[in-house]
Amino acid sequence: MKHWFKALIFCLILLLVLPSTILAQQEPAPEISARAAVLMDYQSGQILFAKNGDQPHVPASLVKIMTMYVALDQIKAGRASLSDTAVVSERAWRMIGSRMFLEPEEVVTIEQLLTGIAVVSGNDACVVLAEALAGSEAAFVQMMNEKAEALGLPLSFVDPHGLSADNVVTAEGVARLVRAYLTDHPDAIRFHQQLSFSYQPRSAKTPIVQNNRNGLLRTFEGADGLKTGHLEAAGYNLVATAVQNNRRLIAVVLGSSSEAKREEEAAALLTYGYRNFDLVNIAPLLNDKTTRVYKGSKSQVGLMVAEPIIAVPKGVGATVSVGLQTKEVEAPVAKGTPVGVLSIYLQEELVKQVPLLAAEEVERGSWLKIMWDNATRFFRDLIRKPR
Repeated sequence: MKHWFKALIFCLILLLVLPSTILAQQEPAPEISARAAVLMDYQSGQILFAKNGDQPHVPASLVKIMTMYVALDQIKAGRASLSDTAVVSERAWRMIGSRMFLEPEEVVTIEQLLTGIAVVSGNDACVVLAEALAGSEAAFVQMMNEKAEALGLPLSFVDPHGLSADNVVTAEGVARLVRAYLTDHPDAIRFHQQLSFSYQPRSAKTPIVQNNRNGLLRTFEGADGLKTGHLEAAGYNLVATAVQNNRRLIAVVLGSSSEAKREEEAAALLTYGYRNFDLVNIAPLLNDKTTRVYKGSKSQVGLMVAEPIIAVPKGVGATVSVGLQTKEVEAPVAKGTPVGVLSIYLQEELVKQVPLLAAEEVERGSWLKIMWDNATRFFRDLIRKPR
């Protein structure tokens, strides 16, 4: 009996200690002294950490992310190309702060301007780019604000370079902007990951070489972007993104006390994300799941979600489960048509709800199928009608 009693006590101790051991494996979130910060998982779009993520803040040169976005949209739409040229105006030449050191009447390519903006944060390059693509800074800024509105982001711009303290962003808004930017223009990262940029003004005898101010490109594994910013009203800002094991994270730090501190805290956020979260693909949980199609060439349609990847704390991926609420839809059904709601549970706790979508197109059925479904629905509704 003594042996059984000892075994029982041992098991009880294990039950008490084991959960705390598992929890101990989850590192606490880093202490962030910056005014605002956000860590986002790129694949899922989930916010893994937030401090004052929805509070307004002055972006400084983070504005240039939207400047790059709008310019690359124009190129993607065929309204401009990287090889197009622009003439440097006197207004651009007179810009203060970070510069490419463009000179009046110089001819530069759009690609040179984009590189100068991404790598050395050239305020002069922003003005030349805006004038070249929209005719004026004001017209280009309008395009920037229209883009923010189209993306549903709480961002407001008054210039293309960020020198004004009247530009307004939030940390979460910037993270979502970066996610959309890199989704729409994945090749843009090649501009941001460059360690330095060389440009030779017309009057110079040798090229001017300037280093990228994002120190994490040299010190953090997998770092490949994205943008720094500083104004007295803003403090020191940084958007840092990195890829490790084919997984991208985005860290936004706003209002740090120094360049070194913004890099330290951005690196801490990225490290926290990689060490403490896994990605789970919920698409297999929807295999063979369907909803009924009325008057269609098929009577059932498969289900999918727009973003099947979710981020979960390490070690609990196996506890992910889903609940489906579907509705009968009438053909024709286009692929991607909303057909219900998917509830995602982690350890039986609801963590996220997303739209369920039709996984394929279903055409309108034959006249015989339509008549049959009409008759079936009529009698079904008749039977269900309360008496």
